[in-house]
Amino acid sequence: MAVLENTDQTVSHGRRYLLFILLAGLATRLTNILATYGSAIQLDGISYVLIAKAIARGAFGEAVRAVFPPFYPFFIALVHFFVGDWEFAGRLASLVFGLLLVYVSYLFFKRLLGEKKALYGAFILAIHPYLVRYSGQVLSESLATLLFTVTVFFFYRGWTEGKGAYVGMSGCFLGLTYLTRPEYLVYYAPFALLLVGRKRFLHTLLFFMVAVLLALAYIMYLRFETGVWMISGKMIHSPFVPLVAAVTNIPTVIYHFLAAVFPPFLLLLLMGFRSVDVRFRTMSILLVIFHVLSLSLVGHSTRRYSVEFVPALALFVAEGIPVFLAFVARFRYRVAVAFGVCLLFVCLPLTQTISFHEGRVLQKKAGLFLLRNDPGSRIAARLPIESFYAKGSWVNLAASCTSLQECGRLVDSLNDQAIKYVVFDDGIAKGCPRLEECLRRFSCIGEFSDSEGYVRVYRLKNE
Repeated sequence: MAVLENTDQTVSHGRRYLLFILLAGLATRLTNILATYGSAIQLDGISYVLIAKAIARGAFGEAVRAVFPPFYPFFIALVHFFVGDWEFAGRLASLVFGLLLVYVSYLFFKRLLGEKKALYGAFILAIHPYLVRYSGQVLSESLATLLFTVTVFFFYRGWTEGKGAYVGMSGCFLGLTYLTRPEYLVYYAPFALLLVGRKRFLHTLLFFMVAVLLALAYIMYLRFETGVWMISGKMIHSPFVPLVAAVTNIPTVIYHFLAAVFPPFLLLLLMGFRSVDVRFRTMSILLVIFHVLSLSLVGHSTRRYSVEFVPALALFVAEGIPVFLAFVARFRYRVAVAFGVCLLFVCLPLTQTISFHEGRVLQKKAGLFLLRNDPGSRIAARLPIESFYAKGSWVNLAASCTSLQECGRLVDSLNDQAIKYVVFDDGIAKGCPRLEECLRRFSCIGEFSDSEGYVRVYRLKNE
């Protein structure tokens, strides 16, 4: 009887701590959203919103033809039905997926490591700086990380326990991850290798069949639209680099991968690596190898493209925390050591959760200025940010400057395209220095500046 009471108390305390962790995750993410809401939406975020708008009005063909897959924009369209603002809908969708990631990871950690270490791992995910950032941006990272994490967890159970249902669920979620970010398709190879290595051919077939059902319709439509076989429209914009260049990219990809894990947590990961089940270690190493090699073929890398590994690797971090605590317990001045540990593993990550250099604030101000004065107008600018906030149409000003060097021809081209406003900033001034001289004949109706740059809005004579 006493044992049952102790068990109930342990469960109650675990739920209480989990609730606290989820609230901490919510607080950090809301703080990040509020602190960065003055910054402009990311350029990829504009594309996602445009796809979501196409979905909302039933133009599914237009949505599928876009550069990015439609799964994340579908959720933006869904949330927009309730909140009414497209940018906020994207941020809110990412926030929900970010919190779900913490809870789902906790459930898996609990099964594999136990209650206490599961809470450690969940807390790491709740305050991890890059997971917090992407949970407040109109980017697909939050959803893709959640889906990929569920894929890894289901696959591990199906692979180690010999359960085909979990293997099939893993293939299903990897298919959804592909429909969120197409580059995740590469992970079918390492997962299949692990299954074939154990001679689980039926499970391998099941794993691929689910993927085909989810992805084939999308791939076939791309084939119909482009005339070539491809896994995503992004392939046209981001082709693979030569093999020699890919080899030289590997160190950069590794650097960004380690940076995405975050250095303090990387230390805990190394301390807990050997304590984790060898099968999970094998699977993780194989996935990381495929990740590094595939990303090096693209030709560019940032920590944004490696953040999906953080939840799975947090399992190693959770195992490393007790090892680290046992190590620091040997020191005499425990209060000072505890303070240092708190600074390194809690305060430092929290200070990195908010990026104060999101940039493009001036472009957003210019767009909102045009929204107030003349919404829906046709705007020529270096970036589509101004037209996004002004709810107008965008013409690439940089392309026009490159193709037309003479001032008169450039102005005539803008008039022929019925451009009503030209947004000139310090960025385009470097690539097209004569443009400012061309625009002096028109009235500057708005100017925004700070210590880093400026943005000017010129009104052309088109009515």
